[in-house]
This record gives sequence, C-alpha cells and structure tokens, in this order.
Amino acid sequence: MSVSKVKSALIDFVKGEKDRAIVLKGDWGTGKTHLWKQVVRESRDSFNKRNYSYVSLFGLNSLKDLKKSIYENKVYRERAHIASDESSFEENLKDISGRFAGLMRKGSSLFNDVSAMGVKGIGPIVESLQFIRVTDTLICLDDFERKGSGLHDREVLGLISLLVESKNCRVVMLLNDGTLKSGDDFFSYHEKVFDYEVTFNPSIDESVNLVFSSADNFHGILAKNATKLKINNIRLLKKIDYFAGLLKKTLQGCNAQVVEQALHVLPLAILAKYGGDASKADIDFILNYEGGYVDSTLPGEELDEAEIEIKKSIEAKSDYLEEYGFTRCDEFDIAIIDLVEKGYADEESLGGVIQALEAKIKHDSEIALLQYAWVIFHGSFLTNDDEVFAAFDLAIEKSLVNFSINDLDSVAFVYTEAGKASIINPIIDRYFNSVLASSNVREKSELFRWPQHPYVQRKLDEYFDGLVIEQGLAELIEYAYSVSGFNNTNIRNSVAKKTDGEFYEYFSSLNDEHLTHYVRMCLKCGQVASPEQHIQNSYNQIFLKTFRCLERLSEVSLLNKARMNKFKGYETLYAQAVQELASQQDRPE
Repeated sequence: MSVSKVKSALIDFVKGEKDRAIVLKGDWGTGKTHLWKQVVRESRDSFNKRNYSYVSLFGLNSLKDLKKSIYENKVYRERAHIASDESSFEENLKDISGRFAGLMRKGSSLFNDVSAMGVKGIGPIVESLQFIRVTDTLICLDDFERKGSGLHDREVLGLISLLVESKNCRVVMLLNDGTLKSGDDFFSYHEKVFDYEVTFNPSIDESVNLVFSSADNFHGILAKNATKLKINNIRLLKKIDYFAGLLKKTLQGCNAQVVEQALHVLPLAILAKYGGDASKADIDFILNYEGGYVDSTLPGEELDEAEIEIKKSIEAKSDYLEEYGFTRCDEFDIAIIDLVEKGYADEESLGGVIQALEAKIKHDSEIALLQYAWVIFHGSFLTNDDEVFAAFDLAIEKSLVNFSINDLDSVAFVYTEAGKASIINPIIDRYFNSVLASSNVREKSELFRWPQHPYVQRKLDEYFDGLVIEQGLAELIEYAYSVSGFNNTNIRNSVAKKTDGEFYEYFSSLNDEHLTHYVRMCLKCGQVASPEQHIQNSYNQIFLKTFRCLERLSEVSLLNKARMNKFKGYETLYAQAVQELASQQDRPE
C-alpha cells in the first residue's frame, strides 16, 4: 500500500467514530513510527479522542509497567506531537490527586481497605487510580517485538481488548513484520483483538520523500543519491539527514562541486556502515577503491574455489561503486567517511581538506584555458594568429602556476616558431623562478619527458644544478649511505657544494664504526661516468674534496698515515680527476 493510502487509512482511524484496535505493520526501518508521528502532528486537533498516549514497549517487563506507562505518557490531544514532559506529569498528578482526595471525602470502602493495610497499600491504589483515569484516549503501542520477557503477548492483547471495549479508547500497534514466530501467542489471539491490519511497504521514492524536502537544495541532492543507492530504510535516511546536518555549516559557501562530492559519498558511507546486507560494498573496500576492476589473473592460471569467490566479490563491489558513479576514494572522501566513523564533524581538519579540494577545482578550471587554446591552435589552418595567441596569453596569465614542464615546453615552441621568443623567454624565467622553485620536483626521473625547447632545457639544467638541501654534511652522508649512494639530485648537489673545510671538519671529528664505508662511498663518486656534464661535475666534486681531506688527515700523524693506506688505490683516479678539472678551466667559454 502506498504512503498516501496508508496515511489516509490512519487519518480515518484517528478521526472516525468507531473505537477500534488496528495493526500498522511493515519491514524494520521502513518508517512506520515516522509516518505515524506525521499523522499525529498533522491531525491531532481533530482526533476523536480527547487524550493521546504513545508508549514504547521496549524493556517493559510486566502488565503493571505497561498500564503505568500508558497513564504517564497521556497528554491532551493538542499536545500529542510533543513527548510527555514535566507539565504533562503535573497534569496527571493533579488529576490523580483530585481523584484520590474525592475518595477520601466520600469515605470509600476502597480507601478504608487501603488504610487498614497502612502506608504500603497506597502504592497499589494509586496504580489502580492511574489506570482508571486512562479513558477517552488514542493509544499507540510501539516496539512490541522488543518488550521484556516478563510481559507476555496475551497480557498485552488482553489489555488492548479491555481498553477498546470498556475504556472508550482506541489502539494502534506498530509491528515489525517478520519479527514474530508462528508459534507466538500473538497469532493465537490477534484476530480477536484487532479489527484490521494496515501494511506499510513504501517505495524507495516514497521513503526518500518522507525524510527529504524537495524544496531544500541540500535535501534534493541527498534524495537523488539515496534513491540511486535504493535506500528505503527510514532510519538510514534519517541518519543520512543527521550527518548532513553536521556538514551543513562547514559546507556553507563552498564550491558547488565540493558540496556535490560530500553529499555523494555521505549516503554511500552510511549505507556501508549501518545498512548491513543492504550495502554491496563495505567501508574498507570504499576507502581503498581506486576505480574500476582490473582482472589480475594470468592467462591459463587456475584459481581454487575460494579465490574465485573473492574475485567475484571484488568485481561485484567494483561494479556497484561504478554504477553509483563513485570513481575513486580521494582525501576528501576519506574525511567524509571519517566523519561517519567518528560520529562528529572535525571542522578544522575537514576545512583543510575542503580548501585543498577547492584549489584542485580551481586548478582544473584554469588549466582548461590552456586546453581551449590548443583546441583553437589545432582546429584550423586559418590566419587567426591574434585569436590563437590571445587564448594562450589568457592561459598563461590565469594558469601559469598550473603548467607542467611539458605544458611550458609545448607552449614555448609555438611562441618561438611564430617569432615570439622575446615574449615567451621572460615567461619561462618567471616559471622557473616562482612556480618550479616552490614545487616538489627534485629529481629528473619525476619528469614525464625531458623538454625539447632549448631555453627550457637550459633553465631546467640550471634548476637541478641549483638544488641544495640546507643540512649538515653528516646528515647528508648518513642519508646517502642509507639509500646506497648519491643518486638523489638534492643530496648529491648539496654534498658537492660543501667546502673543503666542511669535509675536513666532518671526517676529522667522525668517530663511527661506519667511517670506512662512508669514505669509500664518497671516493667511488670518482668512478661514476655520466653523459650529463652537470651530474658528472657534482660526482667529481665529492670525490676530489673527499680525497683532498684524506691527504690532509694523513699528514696529521703517523697513525693516520697508516690508516690512509687502505685508500691509496684511488691516487691514480684522483690525479686524472685533477687533470680533467684543470683542462675544463683552461677551455674557452
């Protein structure tokens, strides 16, 4: 039955003339309580009954507890949408006090009997008076399947019959379908107690619309994503709404793409954490997802049954995420999932991730200017120089900071070939002085390809030659030893730029079991041959400064001279290196 029909049936029940007992049943989490409270909120002023009482049977262990709860939760129908509170307790207390005082004045035999029993008799009579005052009341009993073991089915059903037939009340029981067993007393007596049952089985769209307002853009995005994930469990939908509320303040004023991404991953994460079997992918899988499924099975490779099942599971989860449109888990997605895991919003750390994401979005929009310039360039053989270079100029103005080395190389070629080297060369200088200098590029191996434009090549060589780490020689050599040499450009250049005095100070004061290994690592730099002169020069500098330091140390004492013997084999290599250095200095520029 659709939501509108169920709602209509419930409104007829609360407004109608005839007292009845009915069951509102449906699967767990489909929103029976939510819908009932909506009916109460919208129709309370026109209830047929003067009073209203909502009681959860969760944990109630006796019929006495149930009767007491019905009385204690009783409010006037105008206040039916508000949970019983201190004011309703005072109203019920005045009601029971007045009734108790009346009995005292009349000299009731009941009161006389209680007086004879002493103070202990007051409790039972108060309980009796409380239940006497439960009349002309619409009663909702919820959580029947979670009542305590001391409260039996037949006792609840018997009380419902009494309330309807003798107390001028009507009762609706909210029941989770499938939670009761066929042998339970409920099925033996329910047909005699309840007039009819209303089955609540809302569609996904109906469930989503019960929670999310179509007028709210935030809710609109959540509704779209929850529908795509086929979530019809009201409790999950309300949990999504709760966590979205935690995010709302942080996302206020953010780029629309940031909001879209946050509200895309949020329902997915909540379904994965709280949805049980309804979720097709668990949190750990989502966190490690990098897009698509790649079959790593080699041709002809045979898998056992367990491996086949694992493969099928991974493929199914990947298909599920791909169908939802979740391409990969990035840092921002992880922050949203962390919010779901922790249960609260860490605005400071989340704010930092949002800033990074907005910067990426800005980068993508700006680099699109360069892509547009290339479209114009490659799109025709027209004489449209002004249009082409206007597009490239705009891309350089707005997005030079986002250019890769290869972007700069390609653009530089276009300008140079068109006779505009005088325009592009200062831009290349600016790129290396500001953009690349503040980047994390520290190794030539990090480049996709070496540039072809001569001026870009020259500036890049100068850049790598100039890389220096501001650390002492001890830290640099220890690091080089830990990674088996001076392959790292930063480390090699930084050591090569140290002075002879710094080498001497380091080795003269070193007292370490690895001293011989450190020295040999530095001396082996003299055996390196590189086709790139700037790299060769840095290796040679390390070798020459190390050997000169050893010669100087050998002259300090006879013991040191003996220690130097194990390094004598490098004397010939040293002489050759000195000669090569001298010849370089004699060459004209």
